[in-house]
Amino acid sequence: MSTRDMPLIDHAAGRDEALYPVFEELKLGRYRLVREVLAATGHDWQLRTFRSQVIALYAARTPAIDYWYREEPHTADALLMWARVLTQRVFALQLPHSDPAVLAAAEQARHACHAAIRACPKCPAARVCLLALAQFDADPRYRQNQHDHWAPGADNLLEGPWPLFWAVRQRDPENREAYQRLLQFFYARGEGAHNVALWLATSAGECSNLHMVPLHAFAEDYRQRRRRGASDFTYWTSQHIRRYVQRARDHWFAYLDEDTRASPVLSMDFNLLAWTIGKSGVGGAGPVFEAIGPYATATPWQTLESRSNWVQDFLKARHSALAEHVRY
Repeated sequence: MSTRDMPLIDHAAGRDEALYPVFEELKLGRYRLVREVLAATGHDWQLRTFRSQVIALYAARTPAIDYWYREEPHTADALLMWARVLTQRVFALQLPHSDPAVLAAAEQARHACHAAIRACPKCPAARVCLLALAQFDADPRYRQNQHDHWAPGADNLLEGPWPLFWAVRQRDPENREAYQRLLQFFYARGEGAHNVALWLATSAGECSNLHMVPLHAFAEDYRQRRRRGASDFTYWTSQHIRRYVQRARDHWFAYLDEDTRASPVLSMDFNLLAWTIGKSGVGGAGPVFEAIGPYATATPWQTLESRSNWVQDFLKARHSALAEHVRY
């Protein structure tokens, strides 16, 4: 079946087929397959970060990981998933960051993160959770956290959880969730995210995922502009933004080999790249859609558009990009 005829699969696990039965088991409050999948992941830190994050999105609504943690409170994988689930539950509270319930839940999650780090110091995923929790301390009036080593950024960047970020990069230099969590901290702070994203991109070499970081910052800016009702008609066609879209296409995606393009870790980045290529009009999205295959992600197709039928938007963009690719 050609790419243009593939029916879409809208699922957080994407092409990671090993996760699909995990979610079915989680619904029953069981954790055996979670344990097996994480054990099979080994020291592939990018995949471990991705799988633990996606599993936690589902597991946080079930008691499965609670059972696992109680039965195996000293195993590295159980501790990681306990930290992941507690972190996810903080976000699920959907309360102001200054709310006492949020601050207490965030502190409990931090303790779980540090336990997971002690159990497996080389794994970056628990530190990524700490980065996620840092946004609950973004407002210094409510800062609770004294042990994650806040520091000023380089080159006049604002203060933030930089030591945590560098600790993740030491273990996994291309950890895409770490970049997202760092940006989310500065979104929560209300300033600095754009400067951080563009600064990170300046250190991106050929084939570096850092070329995608500005696109995530632009996408968040675009989403907020739409929410405020601001004009966005020419947002993506400015030369400034087009230049970063071209860099991500030509200096990151173009260098990826076939195995890397098949990684489930990169599905959202591929979808965002394809979307921004279409919005900016720079062209060349055909190979990106081929890498996406049927695995569309709600971000950006749904979250950045006001129209309800995002599937049709995706299919139309894919058809147009693949037709252009055939012509050239």
